[in-house]
Amino acid sequence: MKAYKIIEYFLSKVKKEKHVLSYPFSFKELFTILGDKGFSVIRGMLFIKPFLKQSKGVIFAEKGAKIQFGHKIKTGSGLNLMKHAYINALSYDGVEIGNNFTLGKYAIIECTGVLRNVGNSLKIGNNVGINHYCFIGVRGDIEIGDNVIFGPRVNIFSENHNYEDIDTPIKNQGVTKGKTSIGSDVWIGANVSIMSGVSIGDGCVIAAGAVVTKDVPAYSIIGGVPAKIIKSRKS
Repeated sequence: MKAYKIIEYFLSKVKKEKHVLSYPFSFKELFTILGDKGFSVIRGMLFIKPFLKQSKGVIFAEKGAKIQFGHKIKTGSGLNLMKHAYINALSYDGVEIGNNFTLGKYAIIECTGVLRNVGNSLKIGNNVGINHYCFIGVRGDIEIGDNVIFGPRVNIFSENHNYEDIDTPIKNQGVTKGKTSIGSDVWIGANVSIMSGVSIGDGCVIAAGAVVTKDVPAYSIIGGVPAKIIKSRKS
C-alpha cells in the first residue's frame, strides 16, 4: 500500500468520514507524520481523556496542550489539541464539543478569567476547526454550529464591561454577559472579532479583519469595521 493510502485509511478511521489525499507522500514523510500523531495520541489518552467528564474515541494532544477543569467537558470523537492549545472549562453549565474538533496552536478557550466571574456555557458542533492563536472568551453563553472554520487570530466574546458611571473605575463596574451564536457552515476569516450578543446565521462568510457588532442574516458575506453586509451568497 502506498504511503498516502495509509494516511487516507488512518484519517478516515479517526474522522469517521472518507478522506482522499492527492499528495504522493513518501515513506519518510509518512514516518514523520505518523510518529508525531503517535506521540499526540499517547499524550491525549494518558493525560487528557481520563480527566474529562465524557469523551469518545481517540484524543490527540500535541506538546504543551492543556485542559483545566476537564470534569466540565463532554466531547465526541477525534478531539485534536495542537501545540500549546489551552482550555479552561470552569463554567456553570460546562463545555460540550462535537466530533472532529481541532483547537489550533496557542489557541485559547477560556470560560473563567477571574474567580468572581465564572463563565456560563460553551457548545460546539461537529467538524469545527479553530485555527492558531484564536481566543474564545466564554463569560456568557457561546454556541457554534457544525462545519465551522476559523482563520487564525479570531476572537469571540460573550461579555461587555459596564462603563456608564464616570466616577467609578470601569474595572469595578462589573460586566454584562450575553449570548453569542455562530450558525453552521460558517467561514470566519483571519483576525475577525465577534462581539458579545451577536448572532451569525448559517452559511455566512466573514472577511478577514472584520469586527462584527450586529446580528448577521444567514448566507451573508460581510466585512469591515464595523462589519457590514457586502452581499448575499444566495443572490
